[in-house]
Amino acid sequence: MNGFYIAPTPHLYFGVGSIAHLSSVTGTWGNKVLLITGKNSFANAPWKEKVNTLLQDKKVVHITHSGEPTVEQINDLLSHLRNQTFDCIVSIGGGSIIDTGKTLSAMLTVNDPIEYYLEGLPDYRPHPGSKIPFIAVPTTAGTGSEATKNAVISKYGTNGYKRSIRHNNFIPNVAIIDPELQLTCPLPTTATSGMDALTQLIESYFSSQANLFTDIIAEKGIELAARSLLKAYAEPTCVEHRSKMALAAYLSGITLAHAGLGAVHGFASSIGGLYNVAHGAICGSLLTQTTRINLQKMIALPKYHDKVYRLARLLQPENSPENIDEAANNIVTALQHWADQLNIPSLISLGIKQEDFEKIAGMTQIKNNPVPLDTADLKKILEES
Repeated sequence: MNGFYIAPTPHLYFGVGSIAHLSSVTGTWGNKVLLITGKNSFANAPWKEKVNTLLQDKKVVHITHSGEPTVEQINDLLSHLRNQTFDCIVSIGGGSIIDTGKTLSAMLTVNDPIEYYLEGLPDYRPHPGSKIPFIAVPTTAGTGSEATKNAVISKYGTNGYKRSIRHNNFIPNVAIIDPELQLTCPLPTTATSGMDALTQLIESYFSSQANLFTDIIAEKGIELAARSLLKAYAEPTCVEHRSKMALAAYLSGITLAHAGLGAVHGFASSIGGLYNVAHGAICGSLLTQTTRINLQKMIALPKYHDKVYRLARLLQPENSPENIDEAANNIVTALQHWADQLNIPSLISLGIKQEDFEKIAGMTQIKNNPVPLDTADLKKILEES
C-alpha cells in the first residue's frame, strides 16, 4: 500500500448521445469557438451536421488538421490565430487532433514558438500554465489524450524528436466521449489505436511507478480491451464494443498520466522523431516482443509474479496458467494473436530501416520500464518486431 498522488481529470460526459452536451458546455465560456477537426474524417462523418447544429448559435472558426502535429505546423497555426480571440477550443478527432487543440489552448496565451515549451529541448522553459478552455471529443479509442496533461509534438528528420508540452492545467476542461462518433473510425485506425490503448494499460500496469490506484484502473481497462478490441474490429458498427474500447482508452490516459509508460513508448518516441509513422502502429508492432523480453526478466523477480498471473487471466480468462512460465507465455501468445488478427504491420513494413536500429536503441529511454533493458535487449526487440 504505497502512497500516490492523483492529478485532476476532466469533467466527463460519457455514453451514446453525449455529444448533445457540446452546445451547453461551450456556452459556459462564451460564443467564440475555435473548432479543430480532421480534414476528411469530419467532412465525411454522418454526425457532422449534428455537430454543426449544436454549434450553430456560436461564432465558429473551423480549422482542419491531418497527421500528428509537428513543430512547423503548430507555429504556422499560431501565426494565423494569434490575432484572434476565442472563448474556448474544441477538438473533435483522434489523438493528434486532440493534441493539436490542447497545444493551441496553451500556446495562444503566450507569444513564443512552441519549441520553448517542449520538454528536453535546449531552450526549454516551464509554461506558465495559462490556457484557453479546452474541450476534447475523441473519435478514436487510443491515445487517451482526452484525460492527460500533455500533448506530443514531433519534428521529423535526422535530428528529429517527439517531445511533450506539459502542465496540470492542460488537462482538458471537459471530455465528451460519445461512442457513436467512433462507429465510422476506419478499421486500420481502430486496430492501431486500440493496440495503443492496450499498450498504455499494460505498460502503466507494469510500470515502476504503478500504485494501487493505477492498478485498479489498468486492470479494468485491460479487461475491457480484452473483451472488445477484436470485436470492435470485426463488428465496427456495434456500439457496445465501441463503448467498451472508448472507456478502455480513457482509462489508459488516466493510468499513463499517473504511472508513466515503458519501453514501447520509449521506442515510439525515438522512432517517431525519425519517421513520420502513426504512433499507434509503432506501439502495436512493438508490444508483443517488448513484453516478451520484459517478462523474461520479470519472472525471475517474485514481486512481479502476482501481476503476471493477473494479466494472463485478464487477457485470456478461459486459461488458468499453472506456473509463472506458462502465465508469461500465455500473455505473449495472446498479444501476438491480437496483432495478427488486427493486421498490425511489422516495423519493416512501416518503413523503419534496419540500419537505424542501432540509433533508435541508443535514443530510447525506458525510465518507467519494470526491469532494466540494455542496448542489446532493445536491438533484439527491434529486430524481432
